[in-house]
This record gives sequence, C-alpha cells and structure tokens, in this order.
Amino acid sequence: MLEDRSTIYAKVAPERIADVNWIMEGYEHLALVSTIDHQEGIILLRGTPDTYNDVLEIIENMPFSVEILESFNEAL
Repeated sequence: MLEDRSTIYAKVAPERIADVNWIMEGYEHLALVSTIDHQEGIILLRGTPDTYNDVLEIIENMPFSVEILESFNEAL
C-alpha cells in the first residue's frame, strides 16, 4: 500500500475486474477502479485518505481472491 493512503494497487483474476468495479459502485463509489493491465488483472483503486480503510476492508473481504500489491512497481 502506498503511504499516501488514497491509492491501492491490487491483482485479481482478469474476469473479476468488472466485479470489483460493480462492488465499489455499490458502496457509493468509495474508490474509483481503473484497470492497469487487463491481461494480468492489475487494478488501481483511487479513494481518499478518509475512505482508505473502508476500501481496504471491502477488497480484503471480496468473495474472490484479491492480492493487495505494495506499490505500482510490484504491479509491473
């Protein structure tokens, strides 16, 4: 996780990227989901320092595997 506590990089199965987006939409857009690499399933969740812990809790409890990446460099 980045120290700015507003950005989270994660890796999911490529077919689950849309699911992450839909789930975040259901939580009133606590974070915006962007795809970094659709073939590898690398995504970026942009929130705010105030929503960071909520977003982290949501993605850690998804009904499928989500790997939290420590940084953008790890995503490459």
